[in-house]
Amino acid sequence: MSVNEDGIQSGSDSFWEVGKYMRTVKRAENGFDLCNHMRKLISERAEIEKKYSGMLSEWAKKWNGFLDKGPEYGTTQGAWRGVLTEADHVADLHTEMAERLMLEVHATIKIWQKDNYHKSMMHYKETKEFEDNFRKAQKPWAKRLTKVLAAKKDYHAACRTEKSTANQENNARGDTTVSQDQLKKLQDKLRKCQTEVEGTREKYNAAVNDLNGYNAKYIEDMSEVYSRCQEFEQKRIEFFKKTLFQLHACLDLSVESRFSQIYTSLHATIGNMDYNKDLKWWSANYGVDMPMHWPTFEEYSPELQSISRRGKSNLTAGDGGIMITSIKHSREGSYGSYTNEGSMEPPPPQPPQPQMSYNSQLSQNSYGAASSGGGGADREETPRTKKKDYDSSLNPFGDDDDDEEEEEEEDDGEEEDLEDGEEKRKSSIRVSSLQQHVIGSSEKVSESNRILTNNNNSNDSLSTAGQTASNRCSPVPKPRSKPSGLSGSAGLSGSTGVLQPSELKDQTESPVNNGGGDNPFGDHDEGEDVGEEEPPNQGWAVRALYDYIHAEDDELDFKAGDIFTQTATEDEMGWCKGQKDGKVGFYPKNYVERI
Repeated sequence: MSVNEDGIQSGSDSFWEVGKYMRTVKRAENGFDLCNHMRKLISERAEIEKKYSGMLSEWAKKWNGFLDKGPEYGTTQGAWRGVLTEADHVADLHTEMAERLMLEVHATIKIWQKDNYHKSMMHYKETKEFEDNFRKAQKPWAKRLTKVLAAKKDYHAACRTEKSTANQENNARGDTTVSQDQLKKLQDKLRKCQTEVEGTREKYNAAVNDLNGYNAKYIEDMSEVYSRCQEFEQKRIEFFKKTLFQLHACLDLSVESRFSQIYTSLHATIGNMDYNKDLKWWSANYGVDMPMHWPTFEEYSPELQSISRRGKSNLTAGDGGIMITSIKHSREGSYGSYTNEGSMEPPPPQPPQPQMSYNSQLSQNSYGAASSGGGGADREETPRTKKKDYDSSLNPFGDDDDDEEEEEEEDDGEEEDLEDGEEKRKSSIRVSSLQQHVIGSSEKVSESNRILTNNNNSNDSLSTAGQTASNRCSPVPKPRSKPSGLSGSAGLSGSTGVLQPSELKDQTESPVNNGGGDNPFGDHDEGEDVGEEEPPNQGWAVRALYDYIHAEDDELDFKAGDIFTQTATEDEMGWCKGQKDGKVGFYPKNYVERI
């Protein structure tokens, strides 16, 4: 190492200068931070791959939904779906890529980092060791350098003093005003300065020689520590190279056989588009090649009359339409029923009609003989209604009375007279046949189940004021559209095709069926309201007896115990108009009671 005259050291930013080894130590410490940054880079890329995969999947799901409901069809739709299938498969590949990045690359960096960097209180063990070794190797040389710098400073100061004194002595010689004594003193001072310059020069040269003599040892010791730092950094770089190759293997889809297969399949799918097939399919399903049931002459069949729900729509195939073929009179007073599916299991007992007393009366009339004791063979037969008292308008299907009479004679034998003292004639109606009719199907339901059971216990429990509304069975309300005889849906409970007792009463007791004549049951119309007073302008309060969920948009919902306002009287189908929570709508009258 050389020193120029200006006091500036050559190569002042050199590694060999005092303390400049810290950059190498810092490099080793930076390796740990670089590992963290590499892990962060990979985790962010994995997150990007996951998001991309998710976006592809959502995109494919969205457009698959469009194709499910959209107008595209045939092989062209298949080509659309091929593009979406490609997206799903690519999404799977990118999901797998993200998993591999985290499992194969990210985790490897973390393990290597843990094995090569050991954290101490404030430093990493490896970097602290490098720093201490560099300091130890540089310390002797730094001491010699300090002596060189001090000797240099002394020598330069002596030179400046000697030069200044020489100038003064030279000026004094030419100045006559200066005495000989003063001149002599200046000359002595000059000699002394010259002697000092020589002494400091020797010291300076000796210090430099000593420093230069130690340079070899200094270089050797520093190089040894530096080589260990280089080896450590080499290990890090090699590991990063290996890691980046692993990253490349995860990201490179060009070598993935499934990736190329995806686009080979997509190309084949698009190539399968065939306009001839698509046009032929359309013609067969929606065009001129469709089969047609051309209209033919059909003879009128009076015994088959279709039933539609509330008269809002015609029956179509699969709508569960039902046809009633006939109604006949019987002394048994029982009700046969069919469900749409022809189930042999009897339906549950129908709930009571709170506003009508006919249900219990009809139950007593129908089952009076059976409940009086003894078997079916021993019970007393209920007298038949005389034919002269029977009104033909009860038959909504237009069957001849002669056919009815023949059927009654075949089933029951000769007609008996009414017993003396009996004030009321008892009769019952039995539904003899319910035919399930779905357009396109001619299957008939051949078995019937009894639907009315002796529900005195349920009637008693309904009449108990302390019973909670949750234990009650809500009645089946009639549809609001006005029925025509029994052909409407008013005679059916929902869509099951079960005839309700209260609805049978409405059909048999209506003026249309009775023709304004006598009641064929011999009962007074105790359950009918002759008239109902009009509600005031603000209506009156009613309390719900049962829970009701609306079947139409213009109906109200309520729970048992709810109180709301009735604003209009009951119509002929048993529906009222009311207001609840600001909403105006209809509800069945027999679901509420007036407060």
